[in-house]
Amino acid sequence: MEANWPGRRQDVLNALDVLAAKVRSAESDRDQTTPTLTDAVHWLIDDTFWDVRDPAEDIGALLLDEHEANAIRSVVASVEVIARRQGATASDALWFDDPEWPLVTSRAARAASELRRFAR
Repeated sequence: MEANWPGRRQDVLNALDVLAAKVRSAESDRDQTTPTLTDAVHWLIDDTFWDVRDPAEDIGALLLDEHEANAIRSVVASVEVIARRQGATASDALWFDDPEWPLVTSRAARAASELRRFAR
């Protein structure tokens, strides 16, 4: 199985990995080469428009099947809850402290695992 846009698929996977990361360091200590929360949200939502269209529309292009689309839907829904509550320009710390953040982390980890299941 293969997606038509493997580079964009990798961007989505990278975004999920950033969102799934459990350890958060102070902004000043962050490795500048590591993608930021802003990068992750941009790759997952802004580049795909999954906040306004169903991820299932990208099966065959970015996603392989409905399982992946379902996993992505759940991550996007949780990110949107935080974006509405905190605002798109709020600091990373406010996002990480939001009560919904643990759900983002667990859903992103599950979605990343789902996207990797055929990569073996």
